[in-house]
Amino acid sequence: MRKSHERGKAVKRTTILLAAALALAGGVCCADWRADMWQRPVTLREGVTMKALTLEDPRLIKAYMVKIDLTTPGIGFTATERDKNWGDPMPDYTNKVRIIDTKREKTADFMTRRRSAGRNVEVAVNTSPWGPWEHPFTHTYGAFRNWNVSDGVNISHVDAPKKGAFFVVRKDGSVDIVGDIPVAETNQIAISMYGFQLIMTNGVPAFASRKKHGSLAPRTAIGLTPDKKTLVLLAVDGRQEGYSLGADLKDLYNILKKEGVSDALNMDGGGSTSLVVFDREKKSPVMLNHQPHGSVRKVALNLGITFGERKHEESDDTSR
Repeated sequence: MRKSHERGKAVKRTTILLAAALALAGGVCCADWRADMWQRPVTLREGVTMKALTLEDPRLIKAYMVKIDLTTPGIGFTATERDKNWGDPMPDYTNKVRIIDTKREKTADFMTRRRSAGRNVEVAVNTSPWGPWEHPFTHTYGAFRNWNVSDGVNISHVDAPKKGAFFVVRKDGSVDIVGDIPVAETNQIAISMYGFQLIMTNGVPAFASRKKHGSLAPRTAIGLTPDKKTLVLLAVDGRQEGYSLGADLKDLYNILKKEGVSDALNMDGGGSTSLVVFDREKKSPVMLNHQPHGSVRKVALNLGITFGERKHEESDDTSR
């Protein structure tokens, strides 16, 4: 009984600390649902629930999860689009020629911008790895090493998908996680986002033959249930002593497996990890996870989940 009492106090302290950290970082301070989601799943809107987890085994881990019912009427997907300077050399990268694919942007800013253009984005998450990644890490643009598609348009300078790990949304509305996209099927893809590697396939670890499961770090993962009707977005905090130490691939597998996920992939993590929801009451984006020192990185590719579409308030500005 005492253990249960102490654990309850620890969760309460964690919630207060998170709220304070978000306030210091200039984020949205704790609404009631921010506290509730540590205790039980909270409904964001029809078809979307979210919750926060505190794990103590195998180490201290804070994780945030958004579950999306893909059968929800009016659900859709959008993503970071080609920059208006797509195909030009990056002006602030002089080590060698690097071609512009997209312009880097914080996930919350992506949500705000897309909403202002009439796309009713209520959940957003960072996705694919990108470059360049060299000091001082402040390059304006991003480029990809594999095939990414946004709203039916190839946004990467890769003509065809290479084998690896992909989250895909087909033009017929079906959603999948695959290790390969045949060239003959590329014209059927509305959204394609590649990840670092598969975490699991058909419920089986995809890294079973590896001796290492990767380093401990903040993580972003995308998963699907066996019927492909529930999308699970996972963000894990890391590199914060006494708060959350981070996760490896095995940790991601264990968390997602318990949530009924059968297929999942590891996306860009570290300082890029950003899981954002739209607070309807405050009419603003809220980032669920918390990066060290409250820093939020601009990333090259974000995925947005939309629910219906609002009237366009202004044209979409691809220059950002």
